[in-house]
Amino acid sequence: MPRHGGGRRSRCPAEKKQQLAKRLTLDFVRQTLESFHREALDASDACELLGISRAHLFRIRLAWLHDAPGFALRVSGGDHHENWPLEVRRFLGAFLPLQRPPNFQLVADQLADRFSFHRDRKSVAAYARTHFPNLVLPPLPVPKPKRRWERSRIGELWQHDSSIHPWWAAEDKQTLLLTVDDHSRKYLGATFVPTDTTWHHFEHFRRAFLRHGRPVALYTDGLALFGYQSSTDGGDPRSEFQRALTALGVSHLVAPSPQAKGKIERRFGTFQKRLLALLAFERIDDYGRAQNLLDHELEQQNRTVCRTTGLCPDDAWAKAIADRRDAMRPSPNPSLLDLHFALHFSRRLNADHQVDFLGRSWPIGATQRHTVAIIHHPGRQFWVVTTPPKPPENRWSDVLGKFSL
Repeated sequence: MPRHGGGRRSRCPAEKKQQLAKRLTLDFVRQTLESFHREALDASDACELLGISRAHLFRIRLAWLHDAPGFALRVSGGDHHENWPLEVRRFLGAFLPLQRPPNFQLVADQLADRFSFHRDRKSVAAYARTHFPNLVLPPLPVPKPKRRWERSRIGELWQHDSSIHPWWAAEDKQTLLLTVDDHSRKYLGATFVPTDTTWHHFEHFRRAFLRHGRPVALYTDGLALFGYQSSTDGGDPRSEFQRALTALGVSHLVAPSPQAKGKIERRFGTFQKRLLALLAFERIDDYGRAQNLLDHELEQQNRTVCRTTGLCPDDAWAKAIADRRDAMRPSPNPSLLDLHFALHFSRRLNADHQVDFLGRSWPIGATQRHTVAIIHHPGRQFWVVTTPPKPPENRWSDVLGKFSL
């Protein structure tokens, strides 16, 4: 075939939108392939006549050679993916409405946990938007996060905060206590409690210290909500907190604003997006089952790779230990935790060697002192001692009585 002079005309991309089977007749394609096979046409001319790439030309020539009489052009496209299992589709229909907007990573995690059905987050999002468009709402715009430097060693700083929220349907809101290591981003403790009190925070930290050890410093807000009946007992929540931490050798740092502790604040946002839907789907309305679900979610979050570091928190923690970037210290003896993670009161001793506390009198051992100290674990027990712990030793003084509640 003679060539056109002046070079080939460039084709606009819009000219190649239609597929070969829709643009040309089967007879024309067969004739072109036969001419190309007999070398009456070179590859460039054949590609221009058919409007296809060189690779596609050789693909269809191979199909024509295998079965020239039965050769036909087929239209590609259509849904080549298998239908998702029925139980998965039913779960999506029930679970997606519980999230506004949906957290597709959470959905993908749940499909893997519940049905061993593994799909990437983007695949789950695409499927949900295609098959459940009315249940998928766009996320609300959020301000751009501020960049903040992190500590270089694990245990240098723990961030801690609480979130009062209707985590599940109940008459009163529940409180989530959360502690995160600043360097590794590892969740070190999470606890659901009914009220935001100093005592509940003390219980939370006792478990965290026994499990992980002591950090160098603890970073919280101003502790305005902390305090066990502080309006009646006269105690200062912030002083109680700092008294306990200082005695245990931990510095207490107070954030000047919520933005200053954005790392822990963002974690609460993550948990609200995930836990609210999970608790509602499982119809959980009690603290025991809610804590079990929270513990499972904590383990999963500690295994989730962080886009900033490229490591999951568990691996970042382990890497810091291997690199000797570990500022953690051993936990104190449980007896010292009992002493300091407690509410401290001073009481005047009655003439008959009894002390008034919690609305009744309690007999104690003989002492020459006129006032005594009470070490109180609300709802559990308390000790009566001669004097409260004093620095630098911060040890137990003589115990005059121990009582269970």
